[in-house]
Amino acid sequence: MSRDPKSATKDQEAGALAMESLHRQVLPFLLRRMKEDVLNDLPPKIIQDYYCALTPLQKQLYEQYSENVESADLKSESEVHVFQSLQFLRKICNHPILVLPKTHEMYLSWSVRTVTLTVGN
Repeated sequence: MSRDPKSATKDQEAGALAMESLHRQVLPFLLRRMKEDVLNDLPPKIIQDYYCALTPLQKQLYEQYSENVESADLKSESEVHVFQSLQFLRKICNHPILVLPKTHEMYLSWSVRTVTLTVGN
């Protein structure tokens, strides 16, 4: 199967035949099993959601980001992809140090605390 859309029909047919031949040769060696089929003794997966309030710093970062996105939308200067926004908000929720600039006062205090806890153990 030719990847070139402008290729001749003959080339496309030859590619399709080659692909089918390859599949017939490889398929007997592929092993596809699901975990449930192999391990019957696995307990069912348990998902627990814990809800907690944002810290004041997390709220501040969230509001700043929301304002920046809204103002960028109004100006239509930059397109922020929805997945980038979700990733940024997830980082804020996980730990603010993930999004704080290194010059921020809280970044410095958390960095020192983290190094102290790591070295202390």
